[in-house]
Amino acid sequence: MTAATLMIVMGVAGILAAALHLLLTVEGLGDFALEARRFGGDPALTERFEAGIRTAAIAGVVLSAVAGVLLVSLAVGVRSGLRGARVATWVFCALGLCGGLGSAAAGVLQRDFDSADPGTAGVLAASANVYPGWWAAAGIGLAVAQVIGYFLVAVLLAVRGRDVPVTAGPPVTPFPYPSVPFVPPNPDPTRSPWAPPPPPR
Repeated sequence: MTAATLMIVMGVAGILAAALHLLLTVEGLGDFALEARRFGGDPALTERFEAGIRTAAIAGVVLSAVAGVLLVSLAVGVRSGLRGARVATWVFCALGLCGGLGSAAAGVLQRDFDSADPGTAGVLAASANVYPGWWAAAGIGLAVAQVIGYFLVAVLLAVRGRDVPVTAGPPVTPFPYPSVPFVPPNPDPTRSPWAPPPPPR
């Protein structure tokens, strides 16, 4: 139950975070071209960078929605005791761990990235104003929380999974009809086997 609840919380939180990322992207890209021009950014690089930021935000919402639906579906299966759902959840947790570690590393590298080219430096300076100052740290924190969450789900399923009953199909009902009565052998085919015995001679 704890693993299933944690999976549902993670799915909903991921969708909300991706939606907030998209809203901040739409709001922050409004003056991105002007800011890049003010900082002396290369126009062609500015256009590509803007398209990349917008595409990443939209893809993040789509992937988070798919991951959220999968997490909720797997949580229902885990709560029902389905062995296949537990195995699929372990695979999903492994993928989530890799994705969370990659997102955290990308966030750290992006904060420290710099360039000596004036055109590229101008675009990077403008990109720093697209999102609020707290969003970069929040993104890294969300990625770390994702890693911890998937790790906890995998551990909970490994430790407590054997205590959950496995669904093996519908229960077998007993035969509802009474058994056929035993018919004694009939040595005389002209008499019924249930007829009383003939009187002694």
